[in-house]
Amino acid sequence: MGRFLQNSLNTTALSASFLLILGCSGSGDPQGAALRSGGGGSHPGAYLAGAPRYHYPNVGRGSHLLRGAPNPSSPGEASGRTVVVSQAVPQKAPASLYAEVRVSKDYLPRSAKGRRGQRSMKPRYITIHSTQNWSKGADPWRHSLALKRSKLGKLSWHYTIDEKLAVQHLPTNITGRHADFDGPGNRYSIGIEMCEHPGNSRTRTVDRTAKLAAYLMYKHSIPLSKVVPHYHWPRYGMNPPHKNCPHFLLDNGRPGRKWRGFQARVKKYYDQITVRGAAYASR
Repeated sequence: MGRFLQNSLNTTALSASFLLILGCSGSGDPQGAALRSGGGGSHPGAYLAGAPRYHYPNVGRGSHLLRGAPNPSSPGEASGRTVVVSQAVPQKAPASLYAEVRVSKDYLPRSAKGRRGQRSMKPRYITIHSTQNWSKGADPWRHSLALKRSKLGKLSWHYTIDEKLAVQHLPTNITGRHADFDGPGNRYSIGIEMCEHPGNSRTRTVDRTAKLAAYLMYKHSIPLSKVVPHYHWPRYGMNPPHKNCPHFLLDNGRPGRKWRGFQARVKKYYDQITVRGAAYASR
């Protein structure tokens, strides 16, 4: 998208401070108790009515509550001694990971060109882009302003992210226009743009993007194999058909070692909110 957007933006009578050049756009215990996930690093725990309450530490951080049916034959129950219950809990609650991304919602109005003609969507992919916008101050809020003012034509995507935060432009259940015209990249994928403006940390931006991708995988049941670079989607009729995007996560314009490293980082964060490990419960 880079050259097309650069030319279109250069012809727009927008003040320099707003100039943007977009680049591309439950398990049970033996007594029948169950756990359910809660927010912010704590799991309140499903329970049986009238059962005693137990407290146990998570593997990572935060506290969790477990209620289990009392066992009259248990010496621990009769004497008040500590009762240890094996449970498996994720290292971190999904809501905690999402909070680390620091997402602010700033949706495009329905009057914006990027919202016209959009369709409902059940996302199957997550597409990672880089803005290739090296303008001073071209952070997520500036991109959001440009999208809302239709300064980028019919282009639209779901999130713009930098070292500090992410701004959400569209709900994830409607399509954007960021990957491959009317192809599956637009029809079925959530688009995330990583900022590249001067002074922005690329390392921290990539890390924040990995956290967001991991959370969206969890929320929408998307496998890691379907977290893809913009390169994945061919743009028929263009030469070359595959965009070198996100350019700093590709090797010689193709997915390679750098992209596999990014996937490994996404998996690390996804495992934190899904892989269950041992925990304790004490009275």
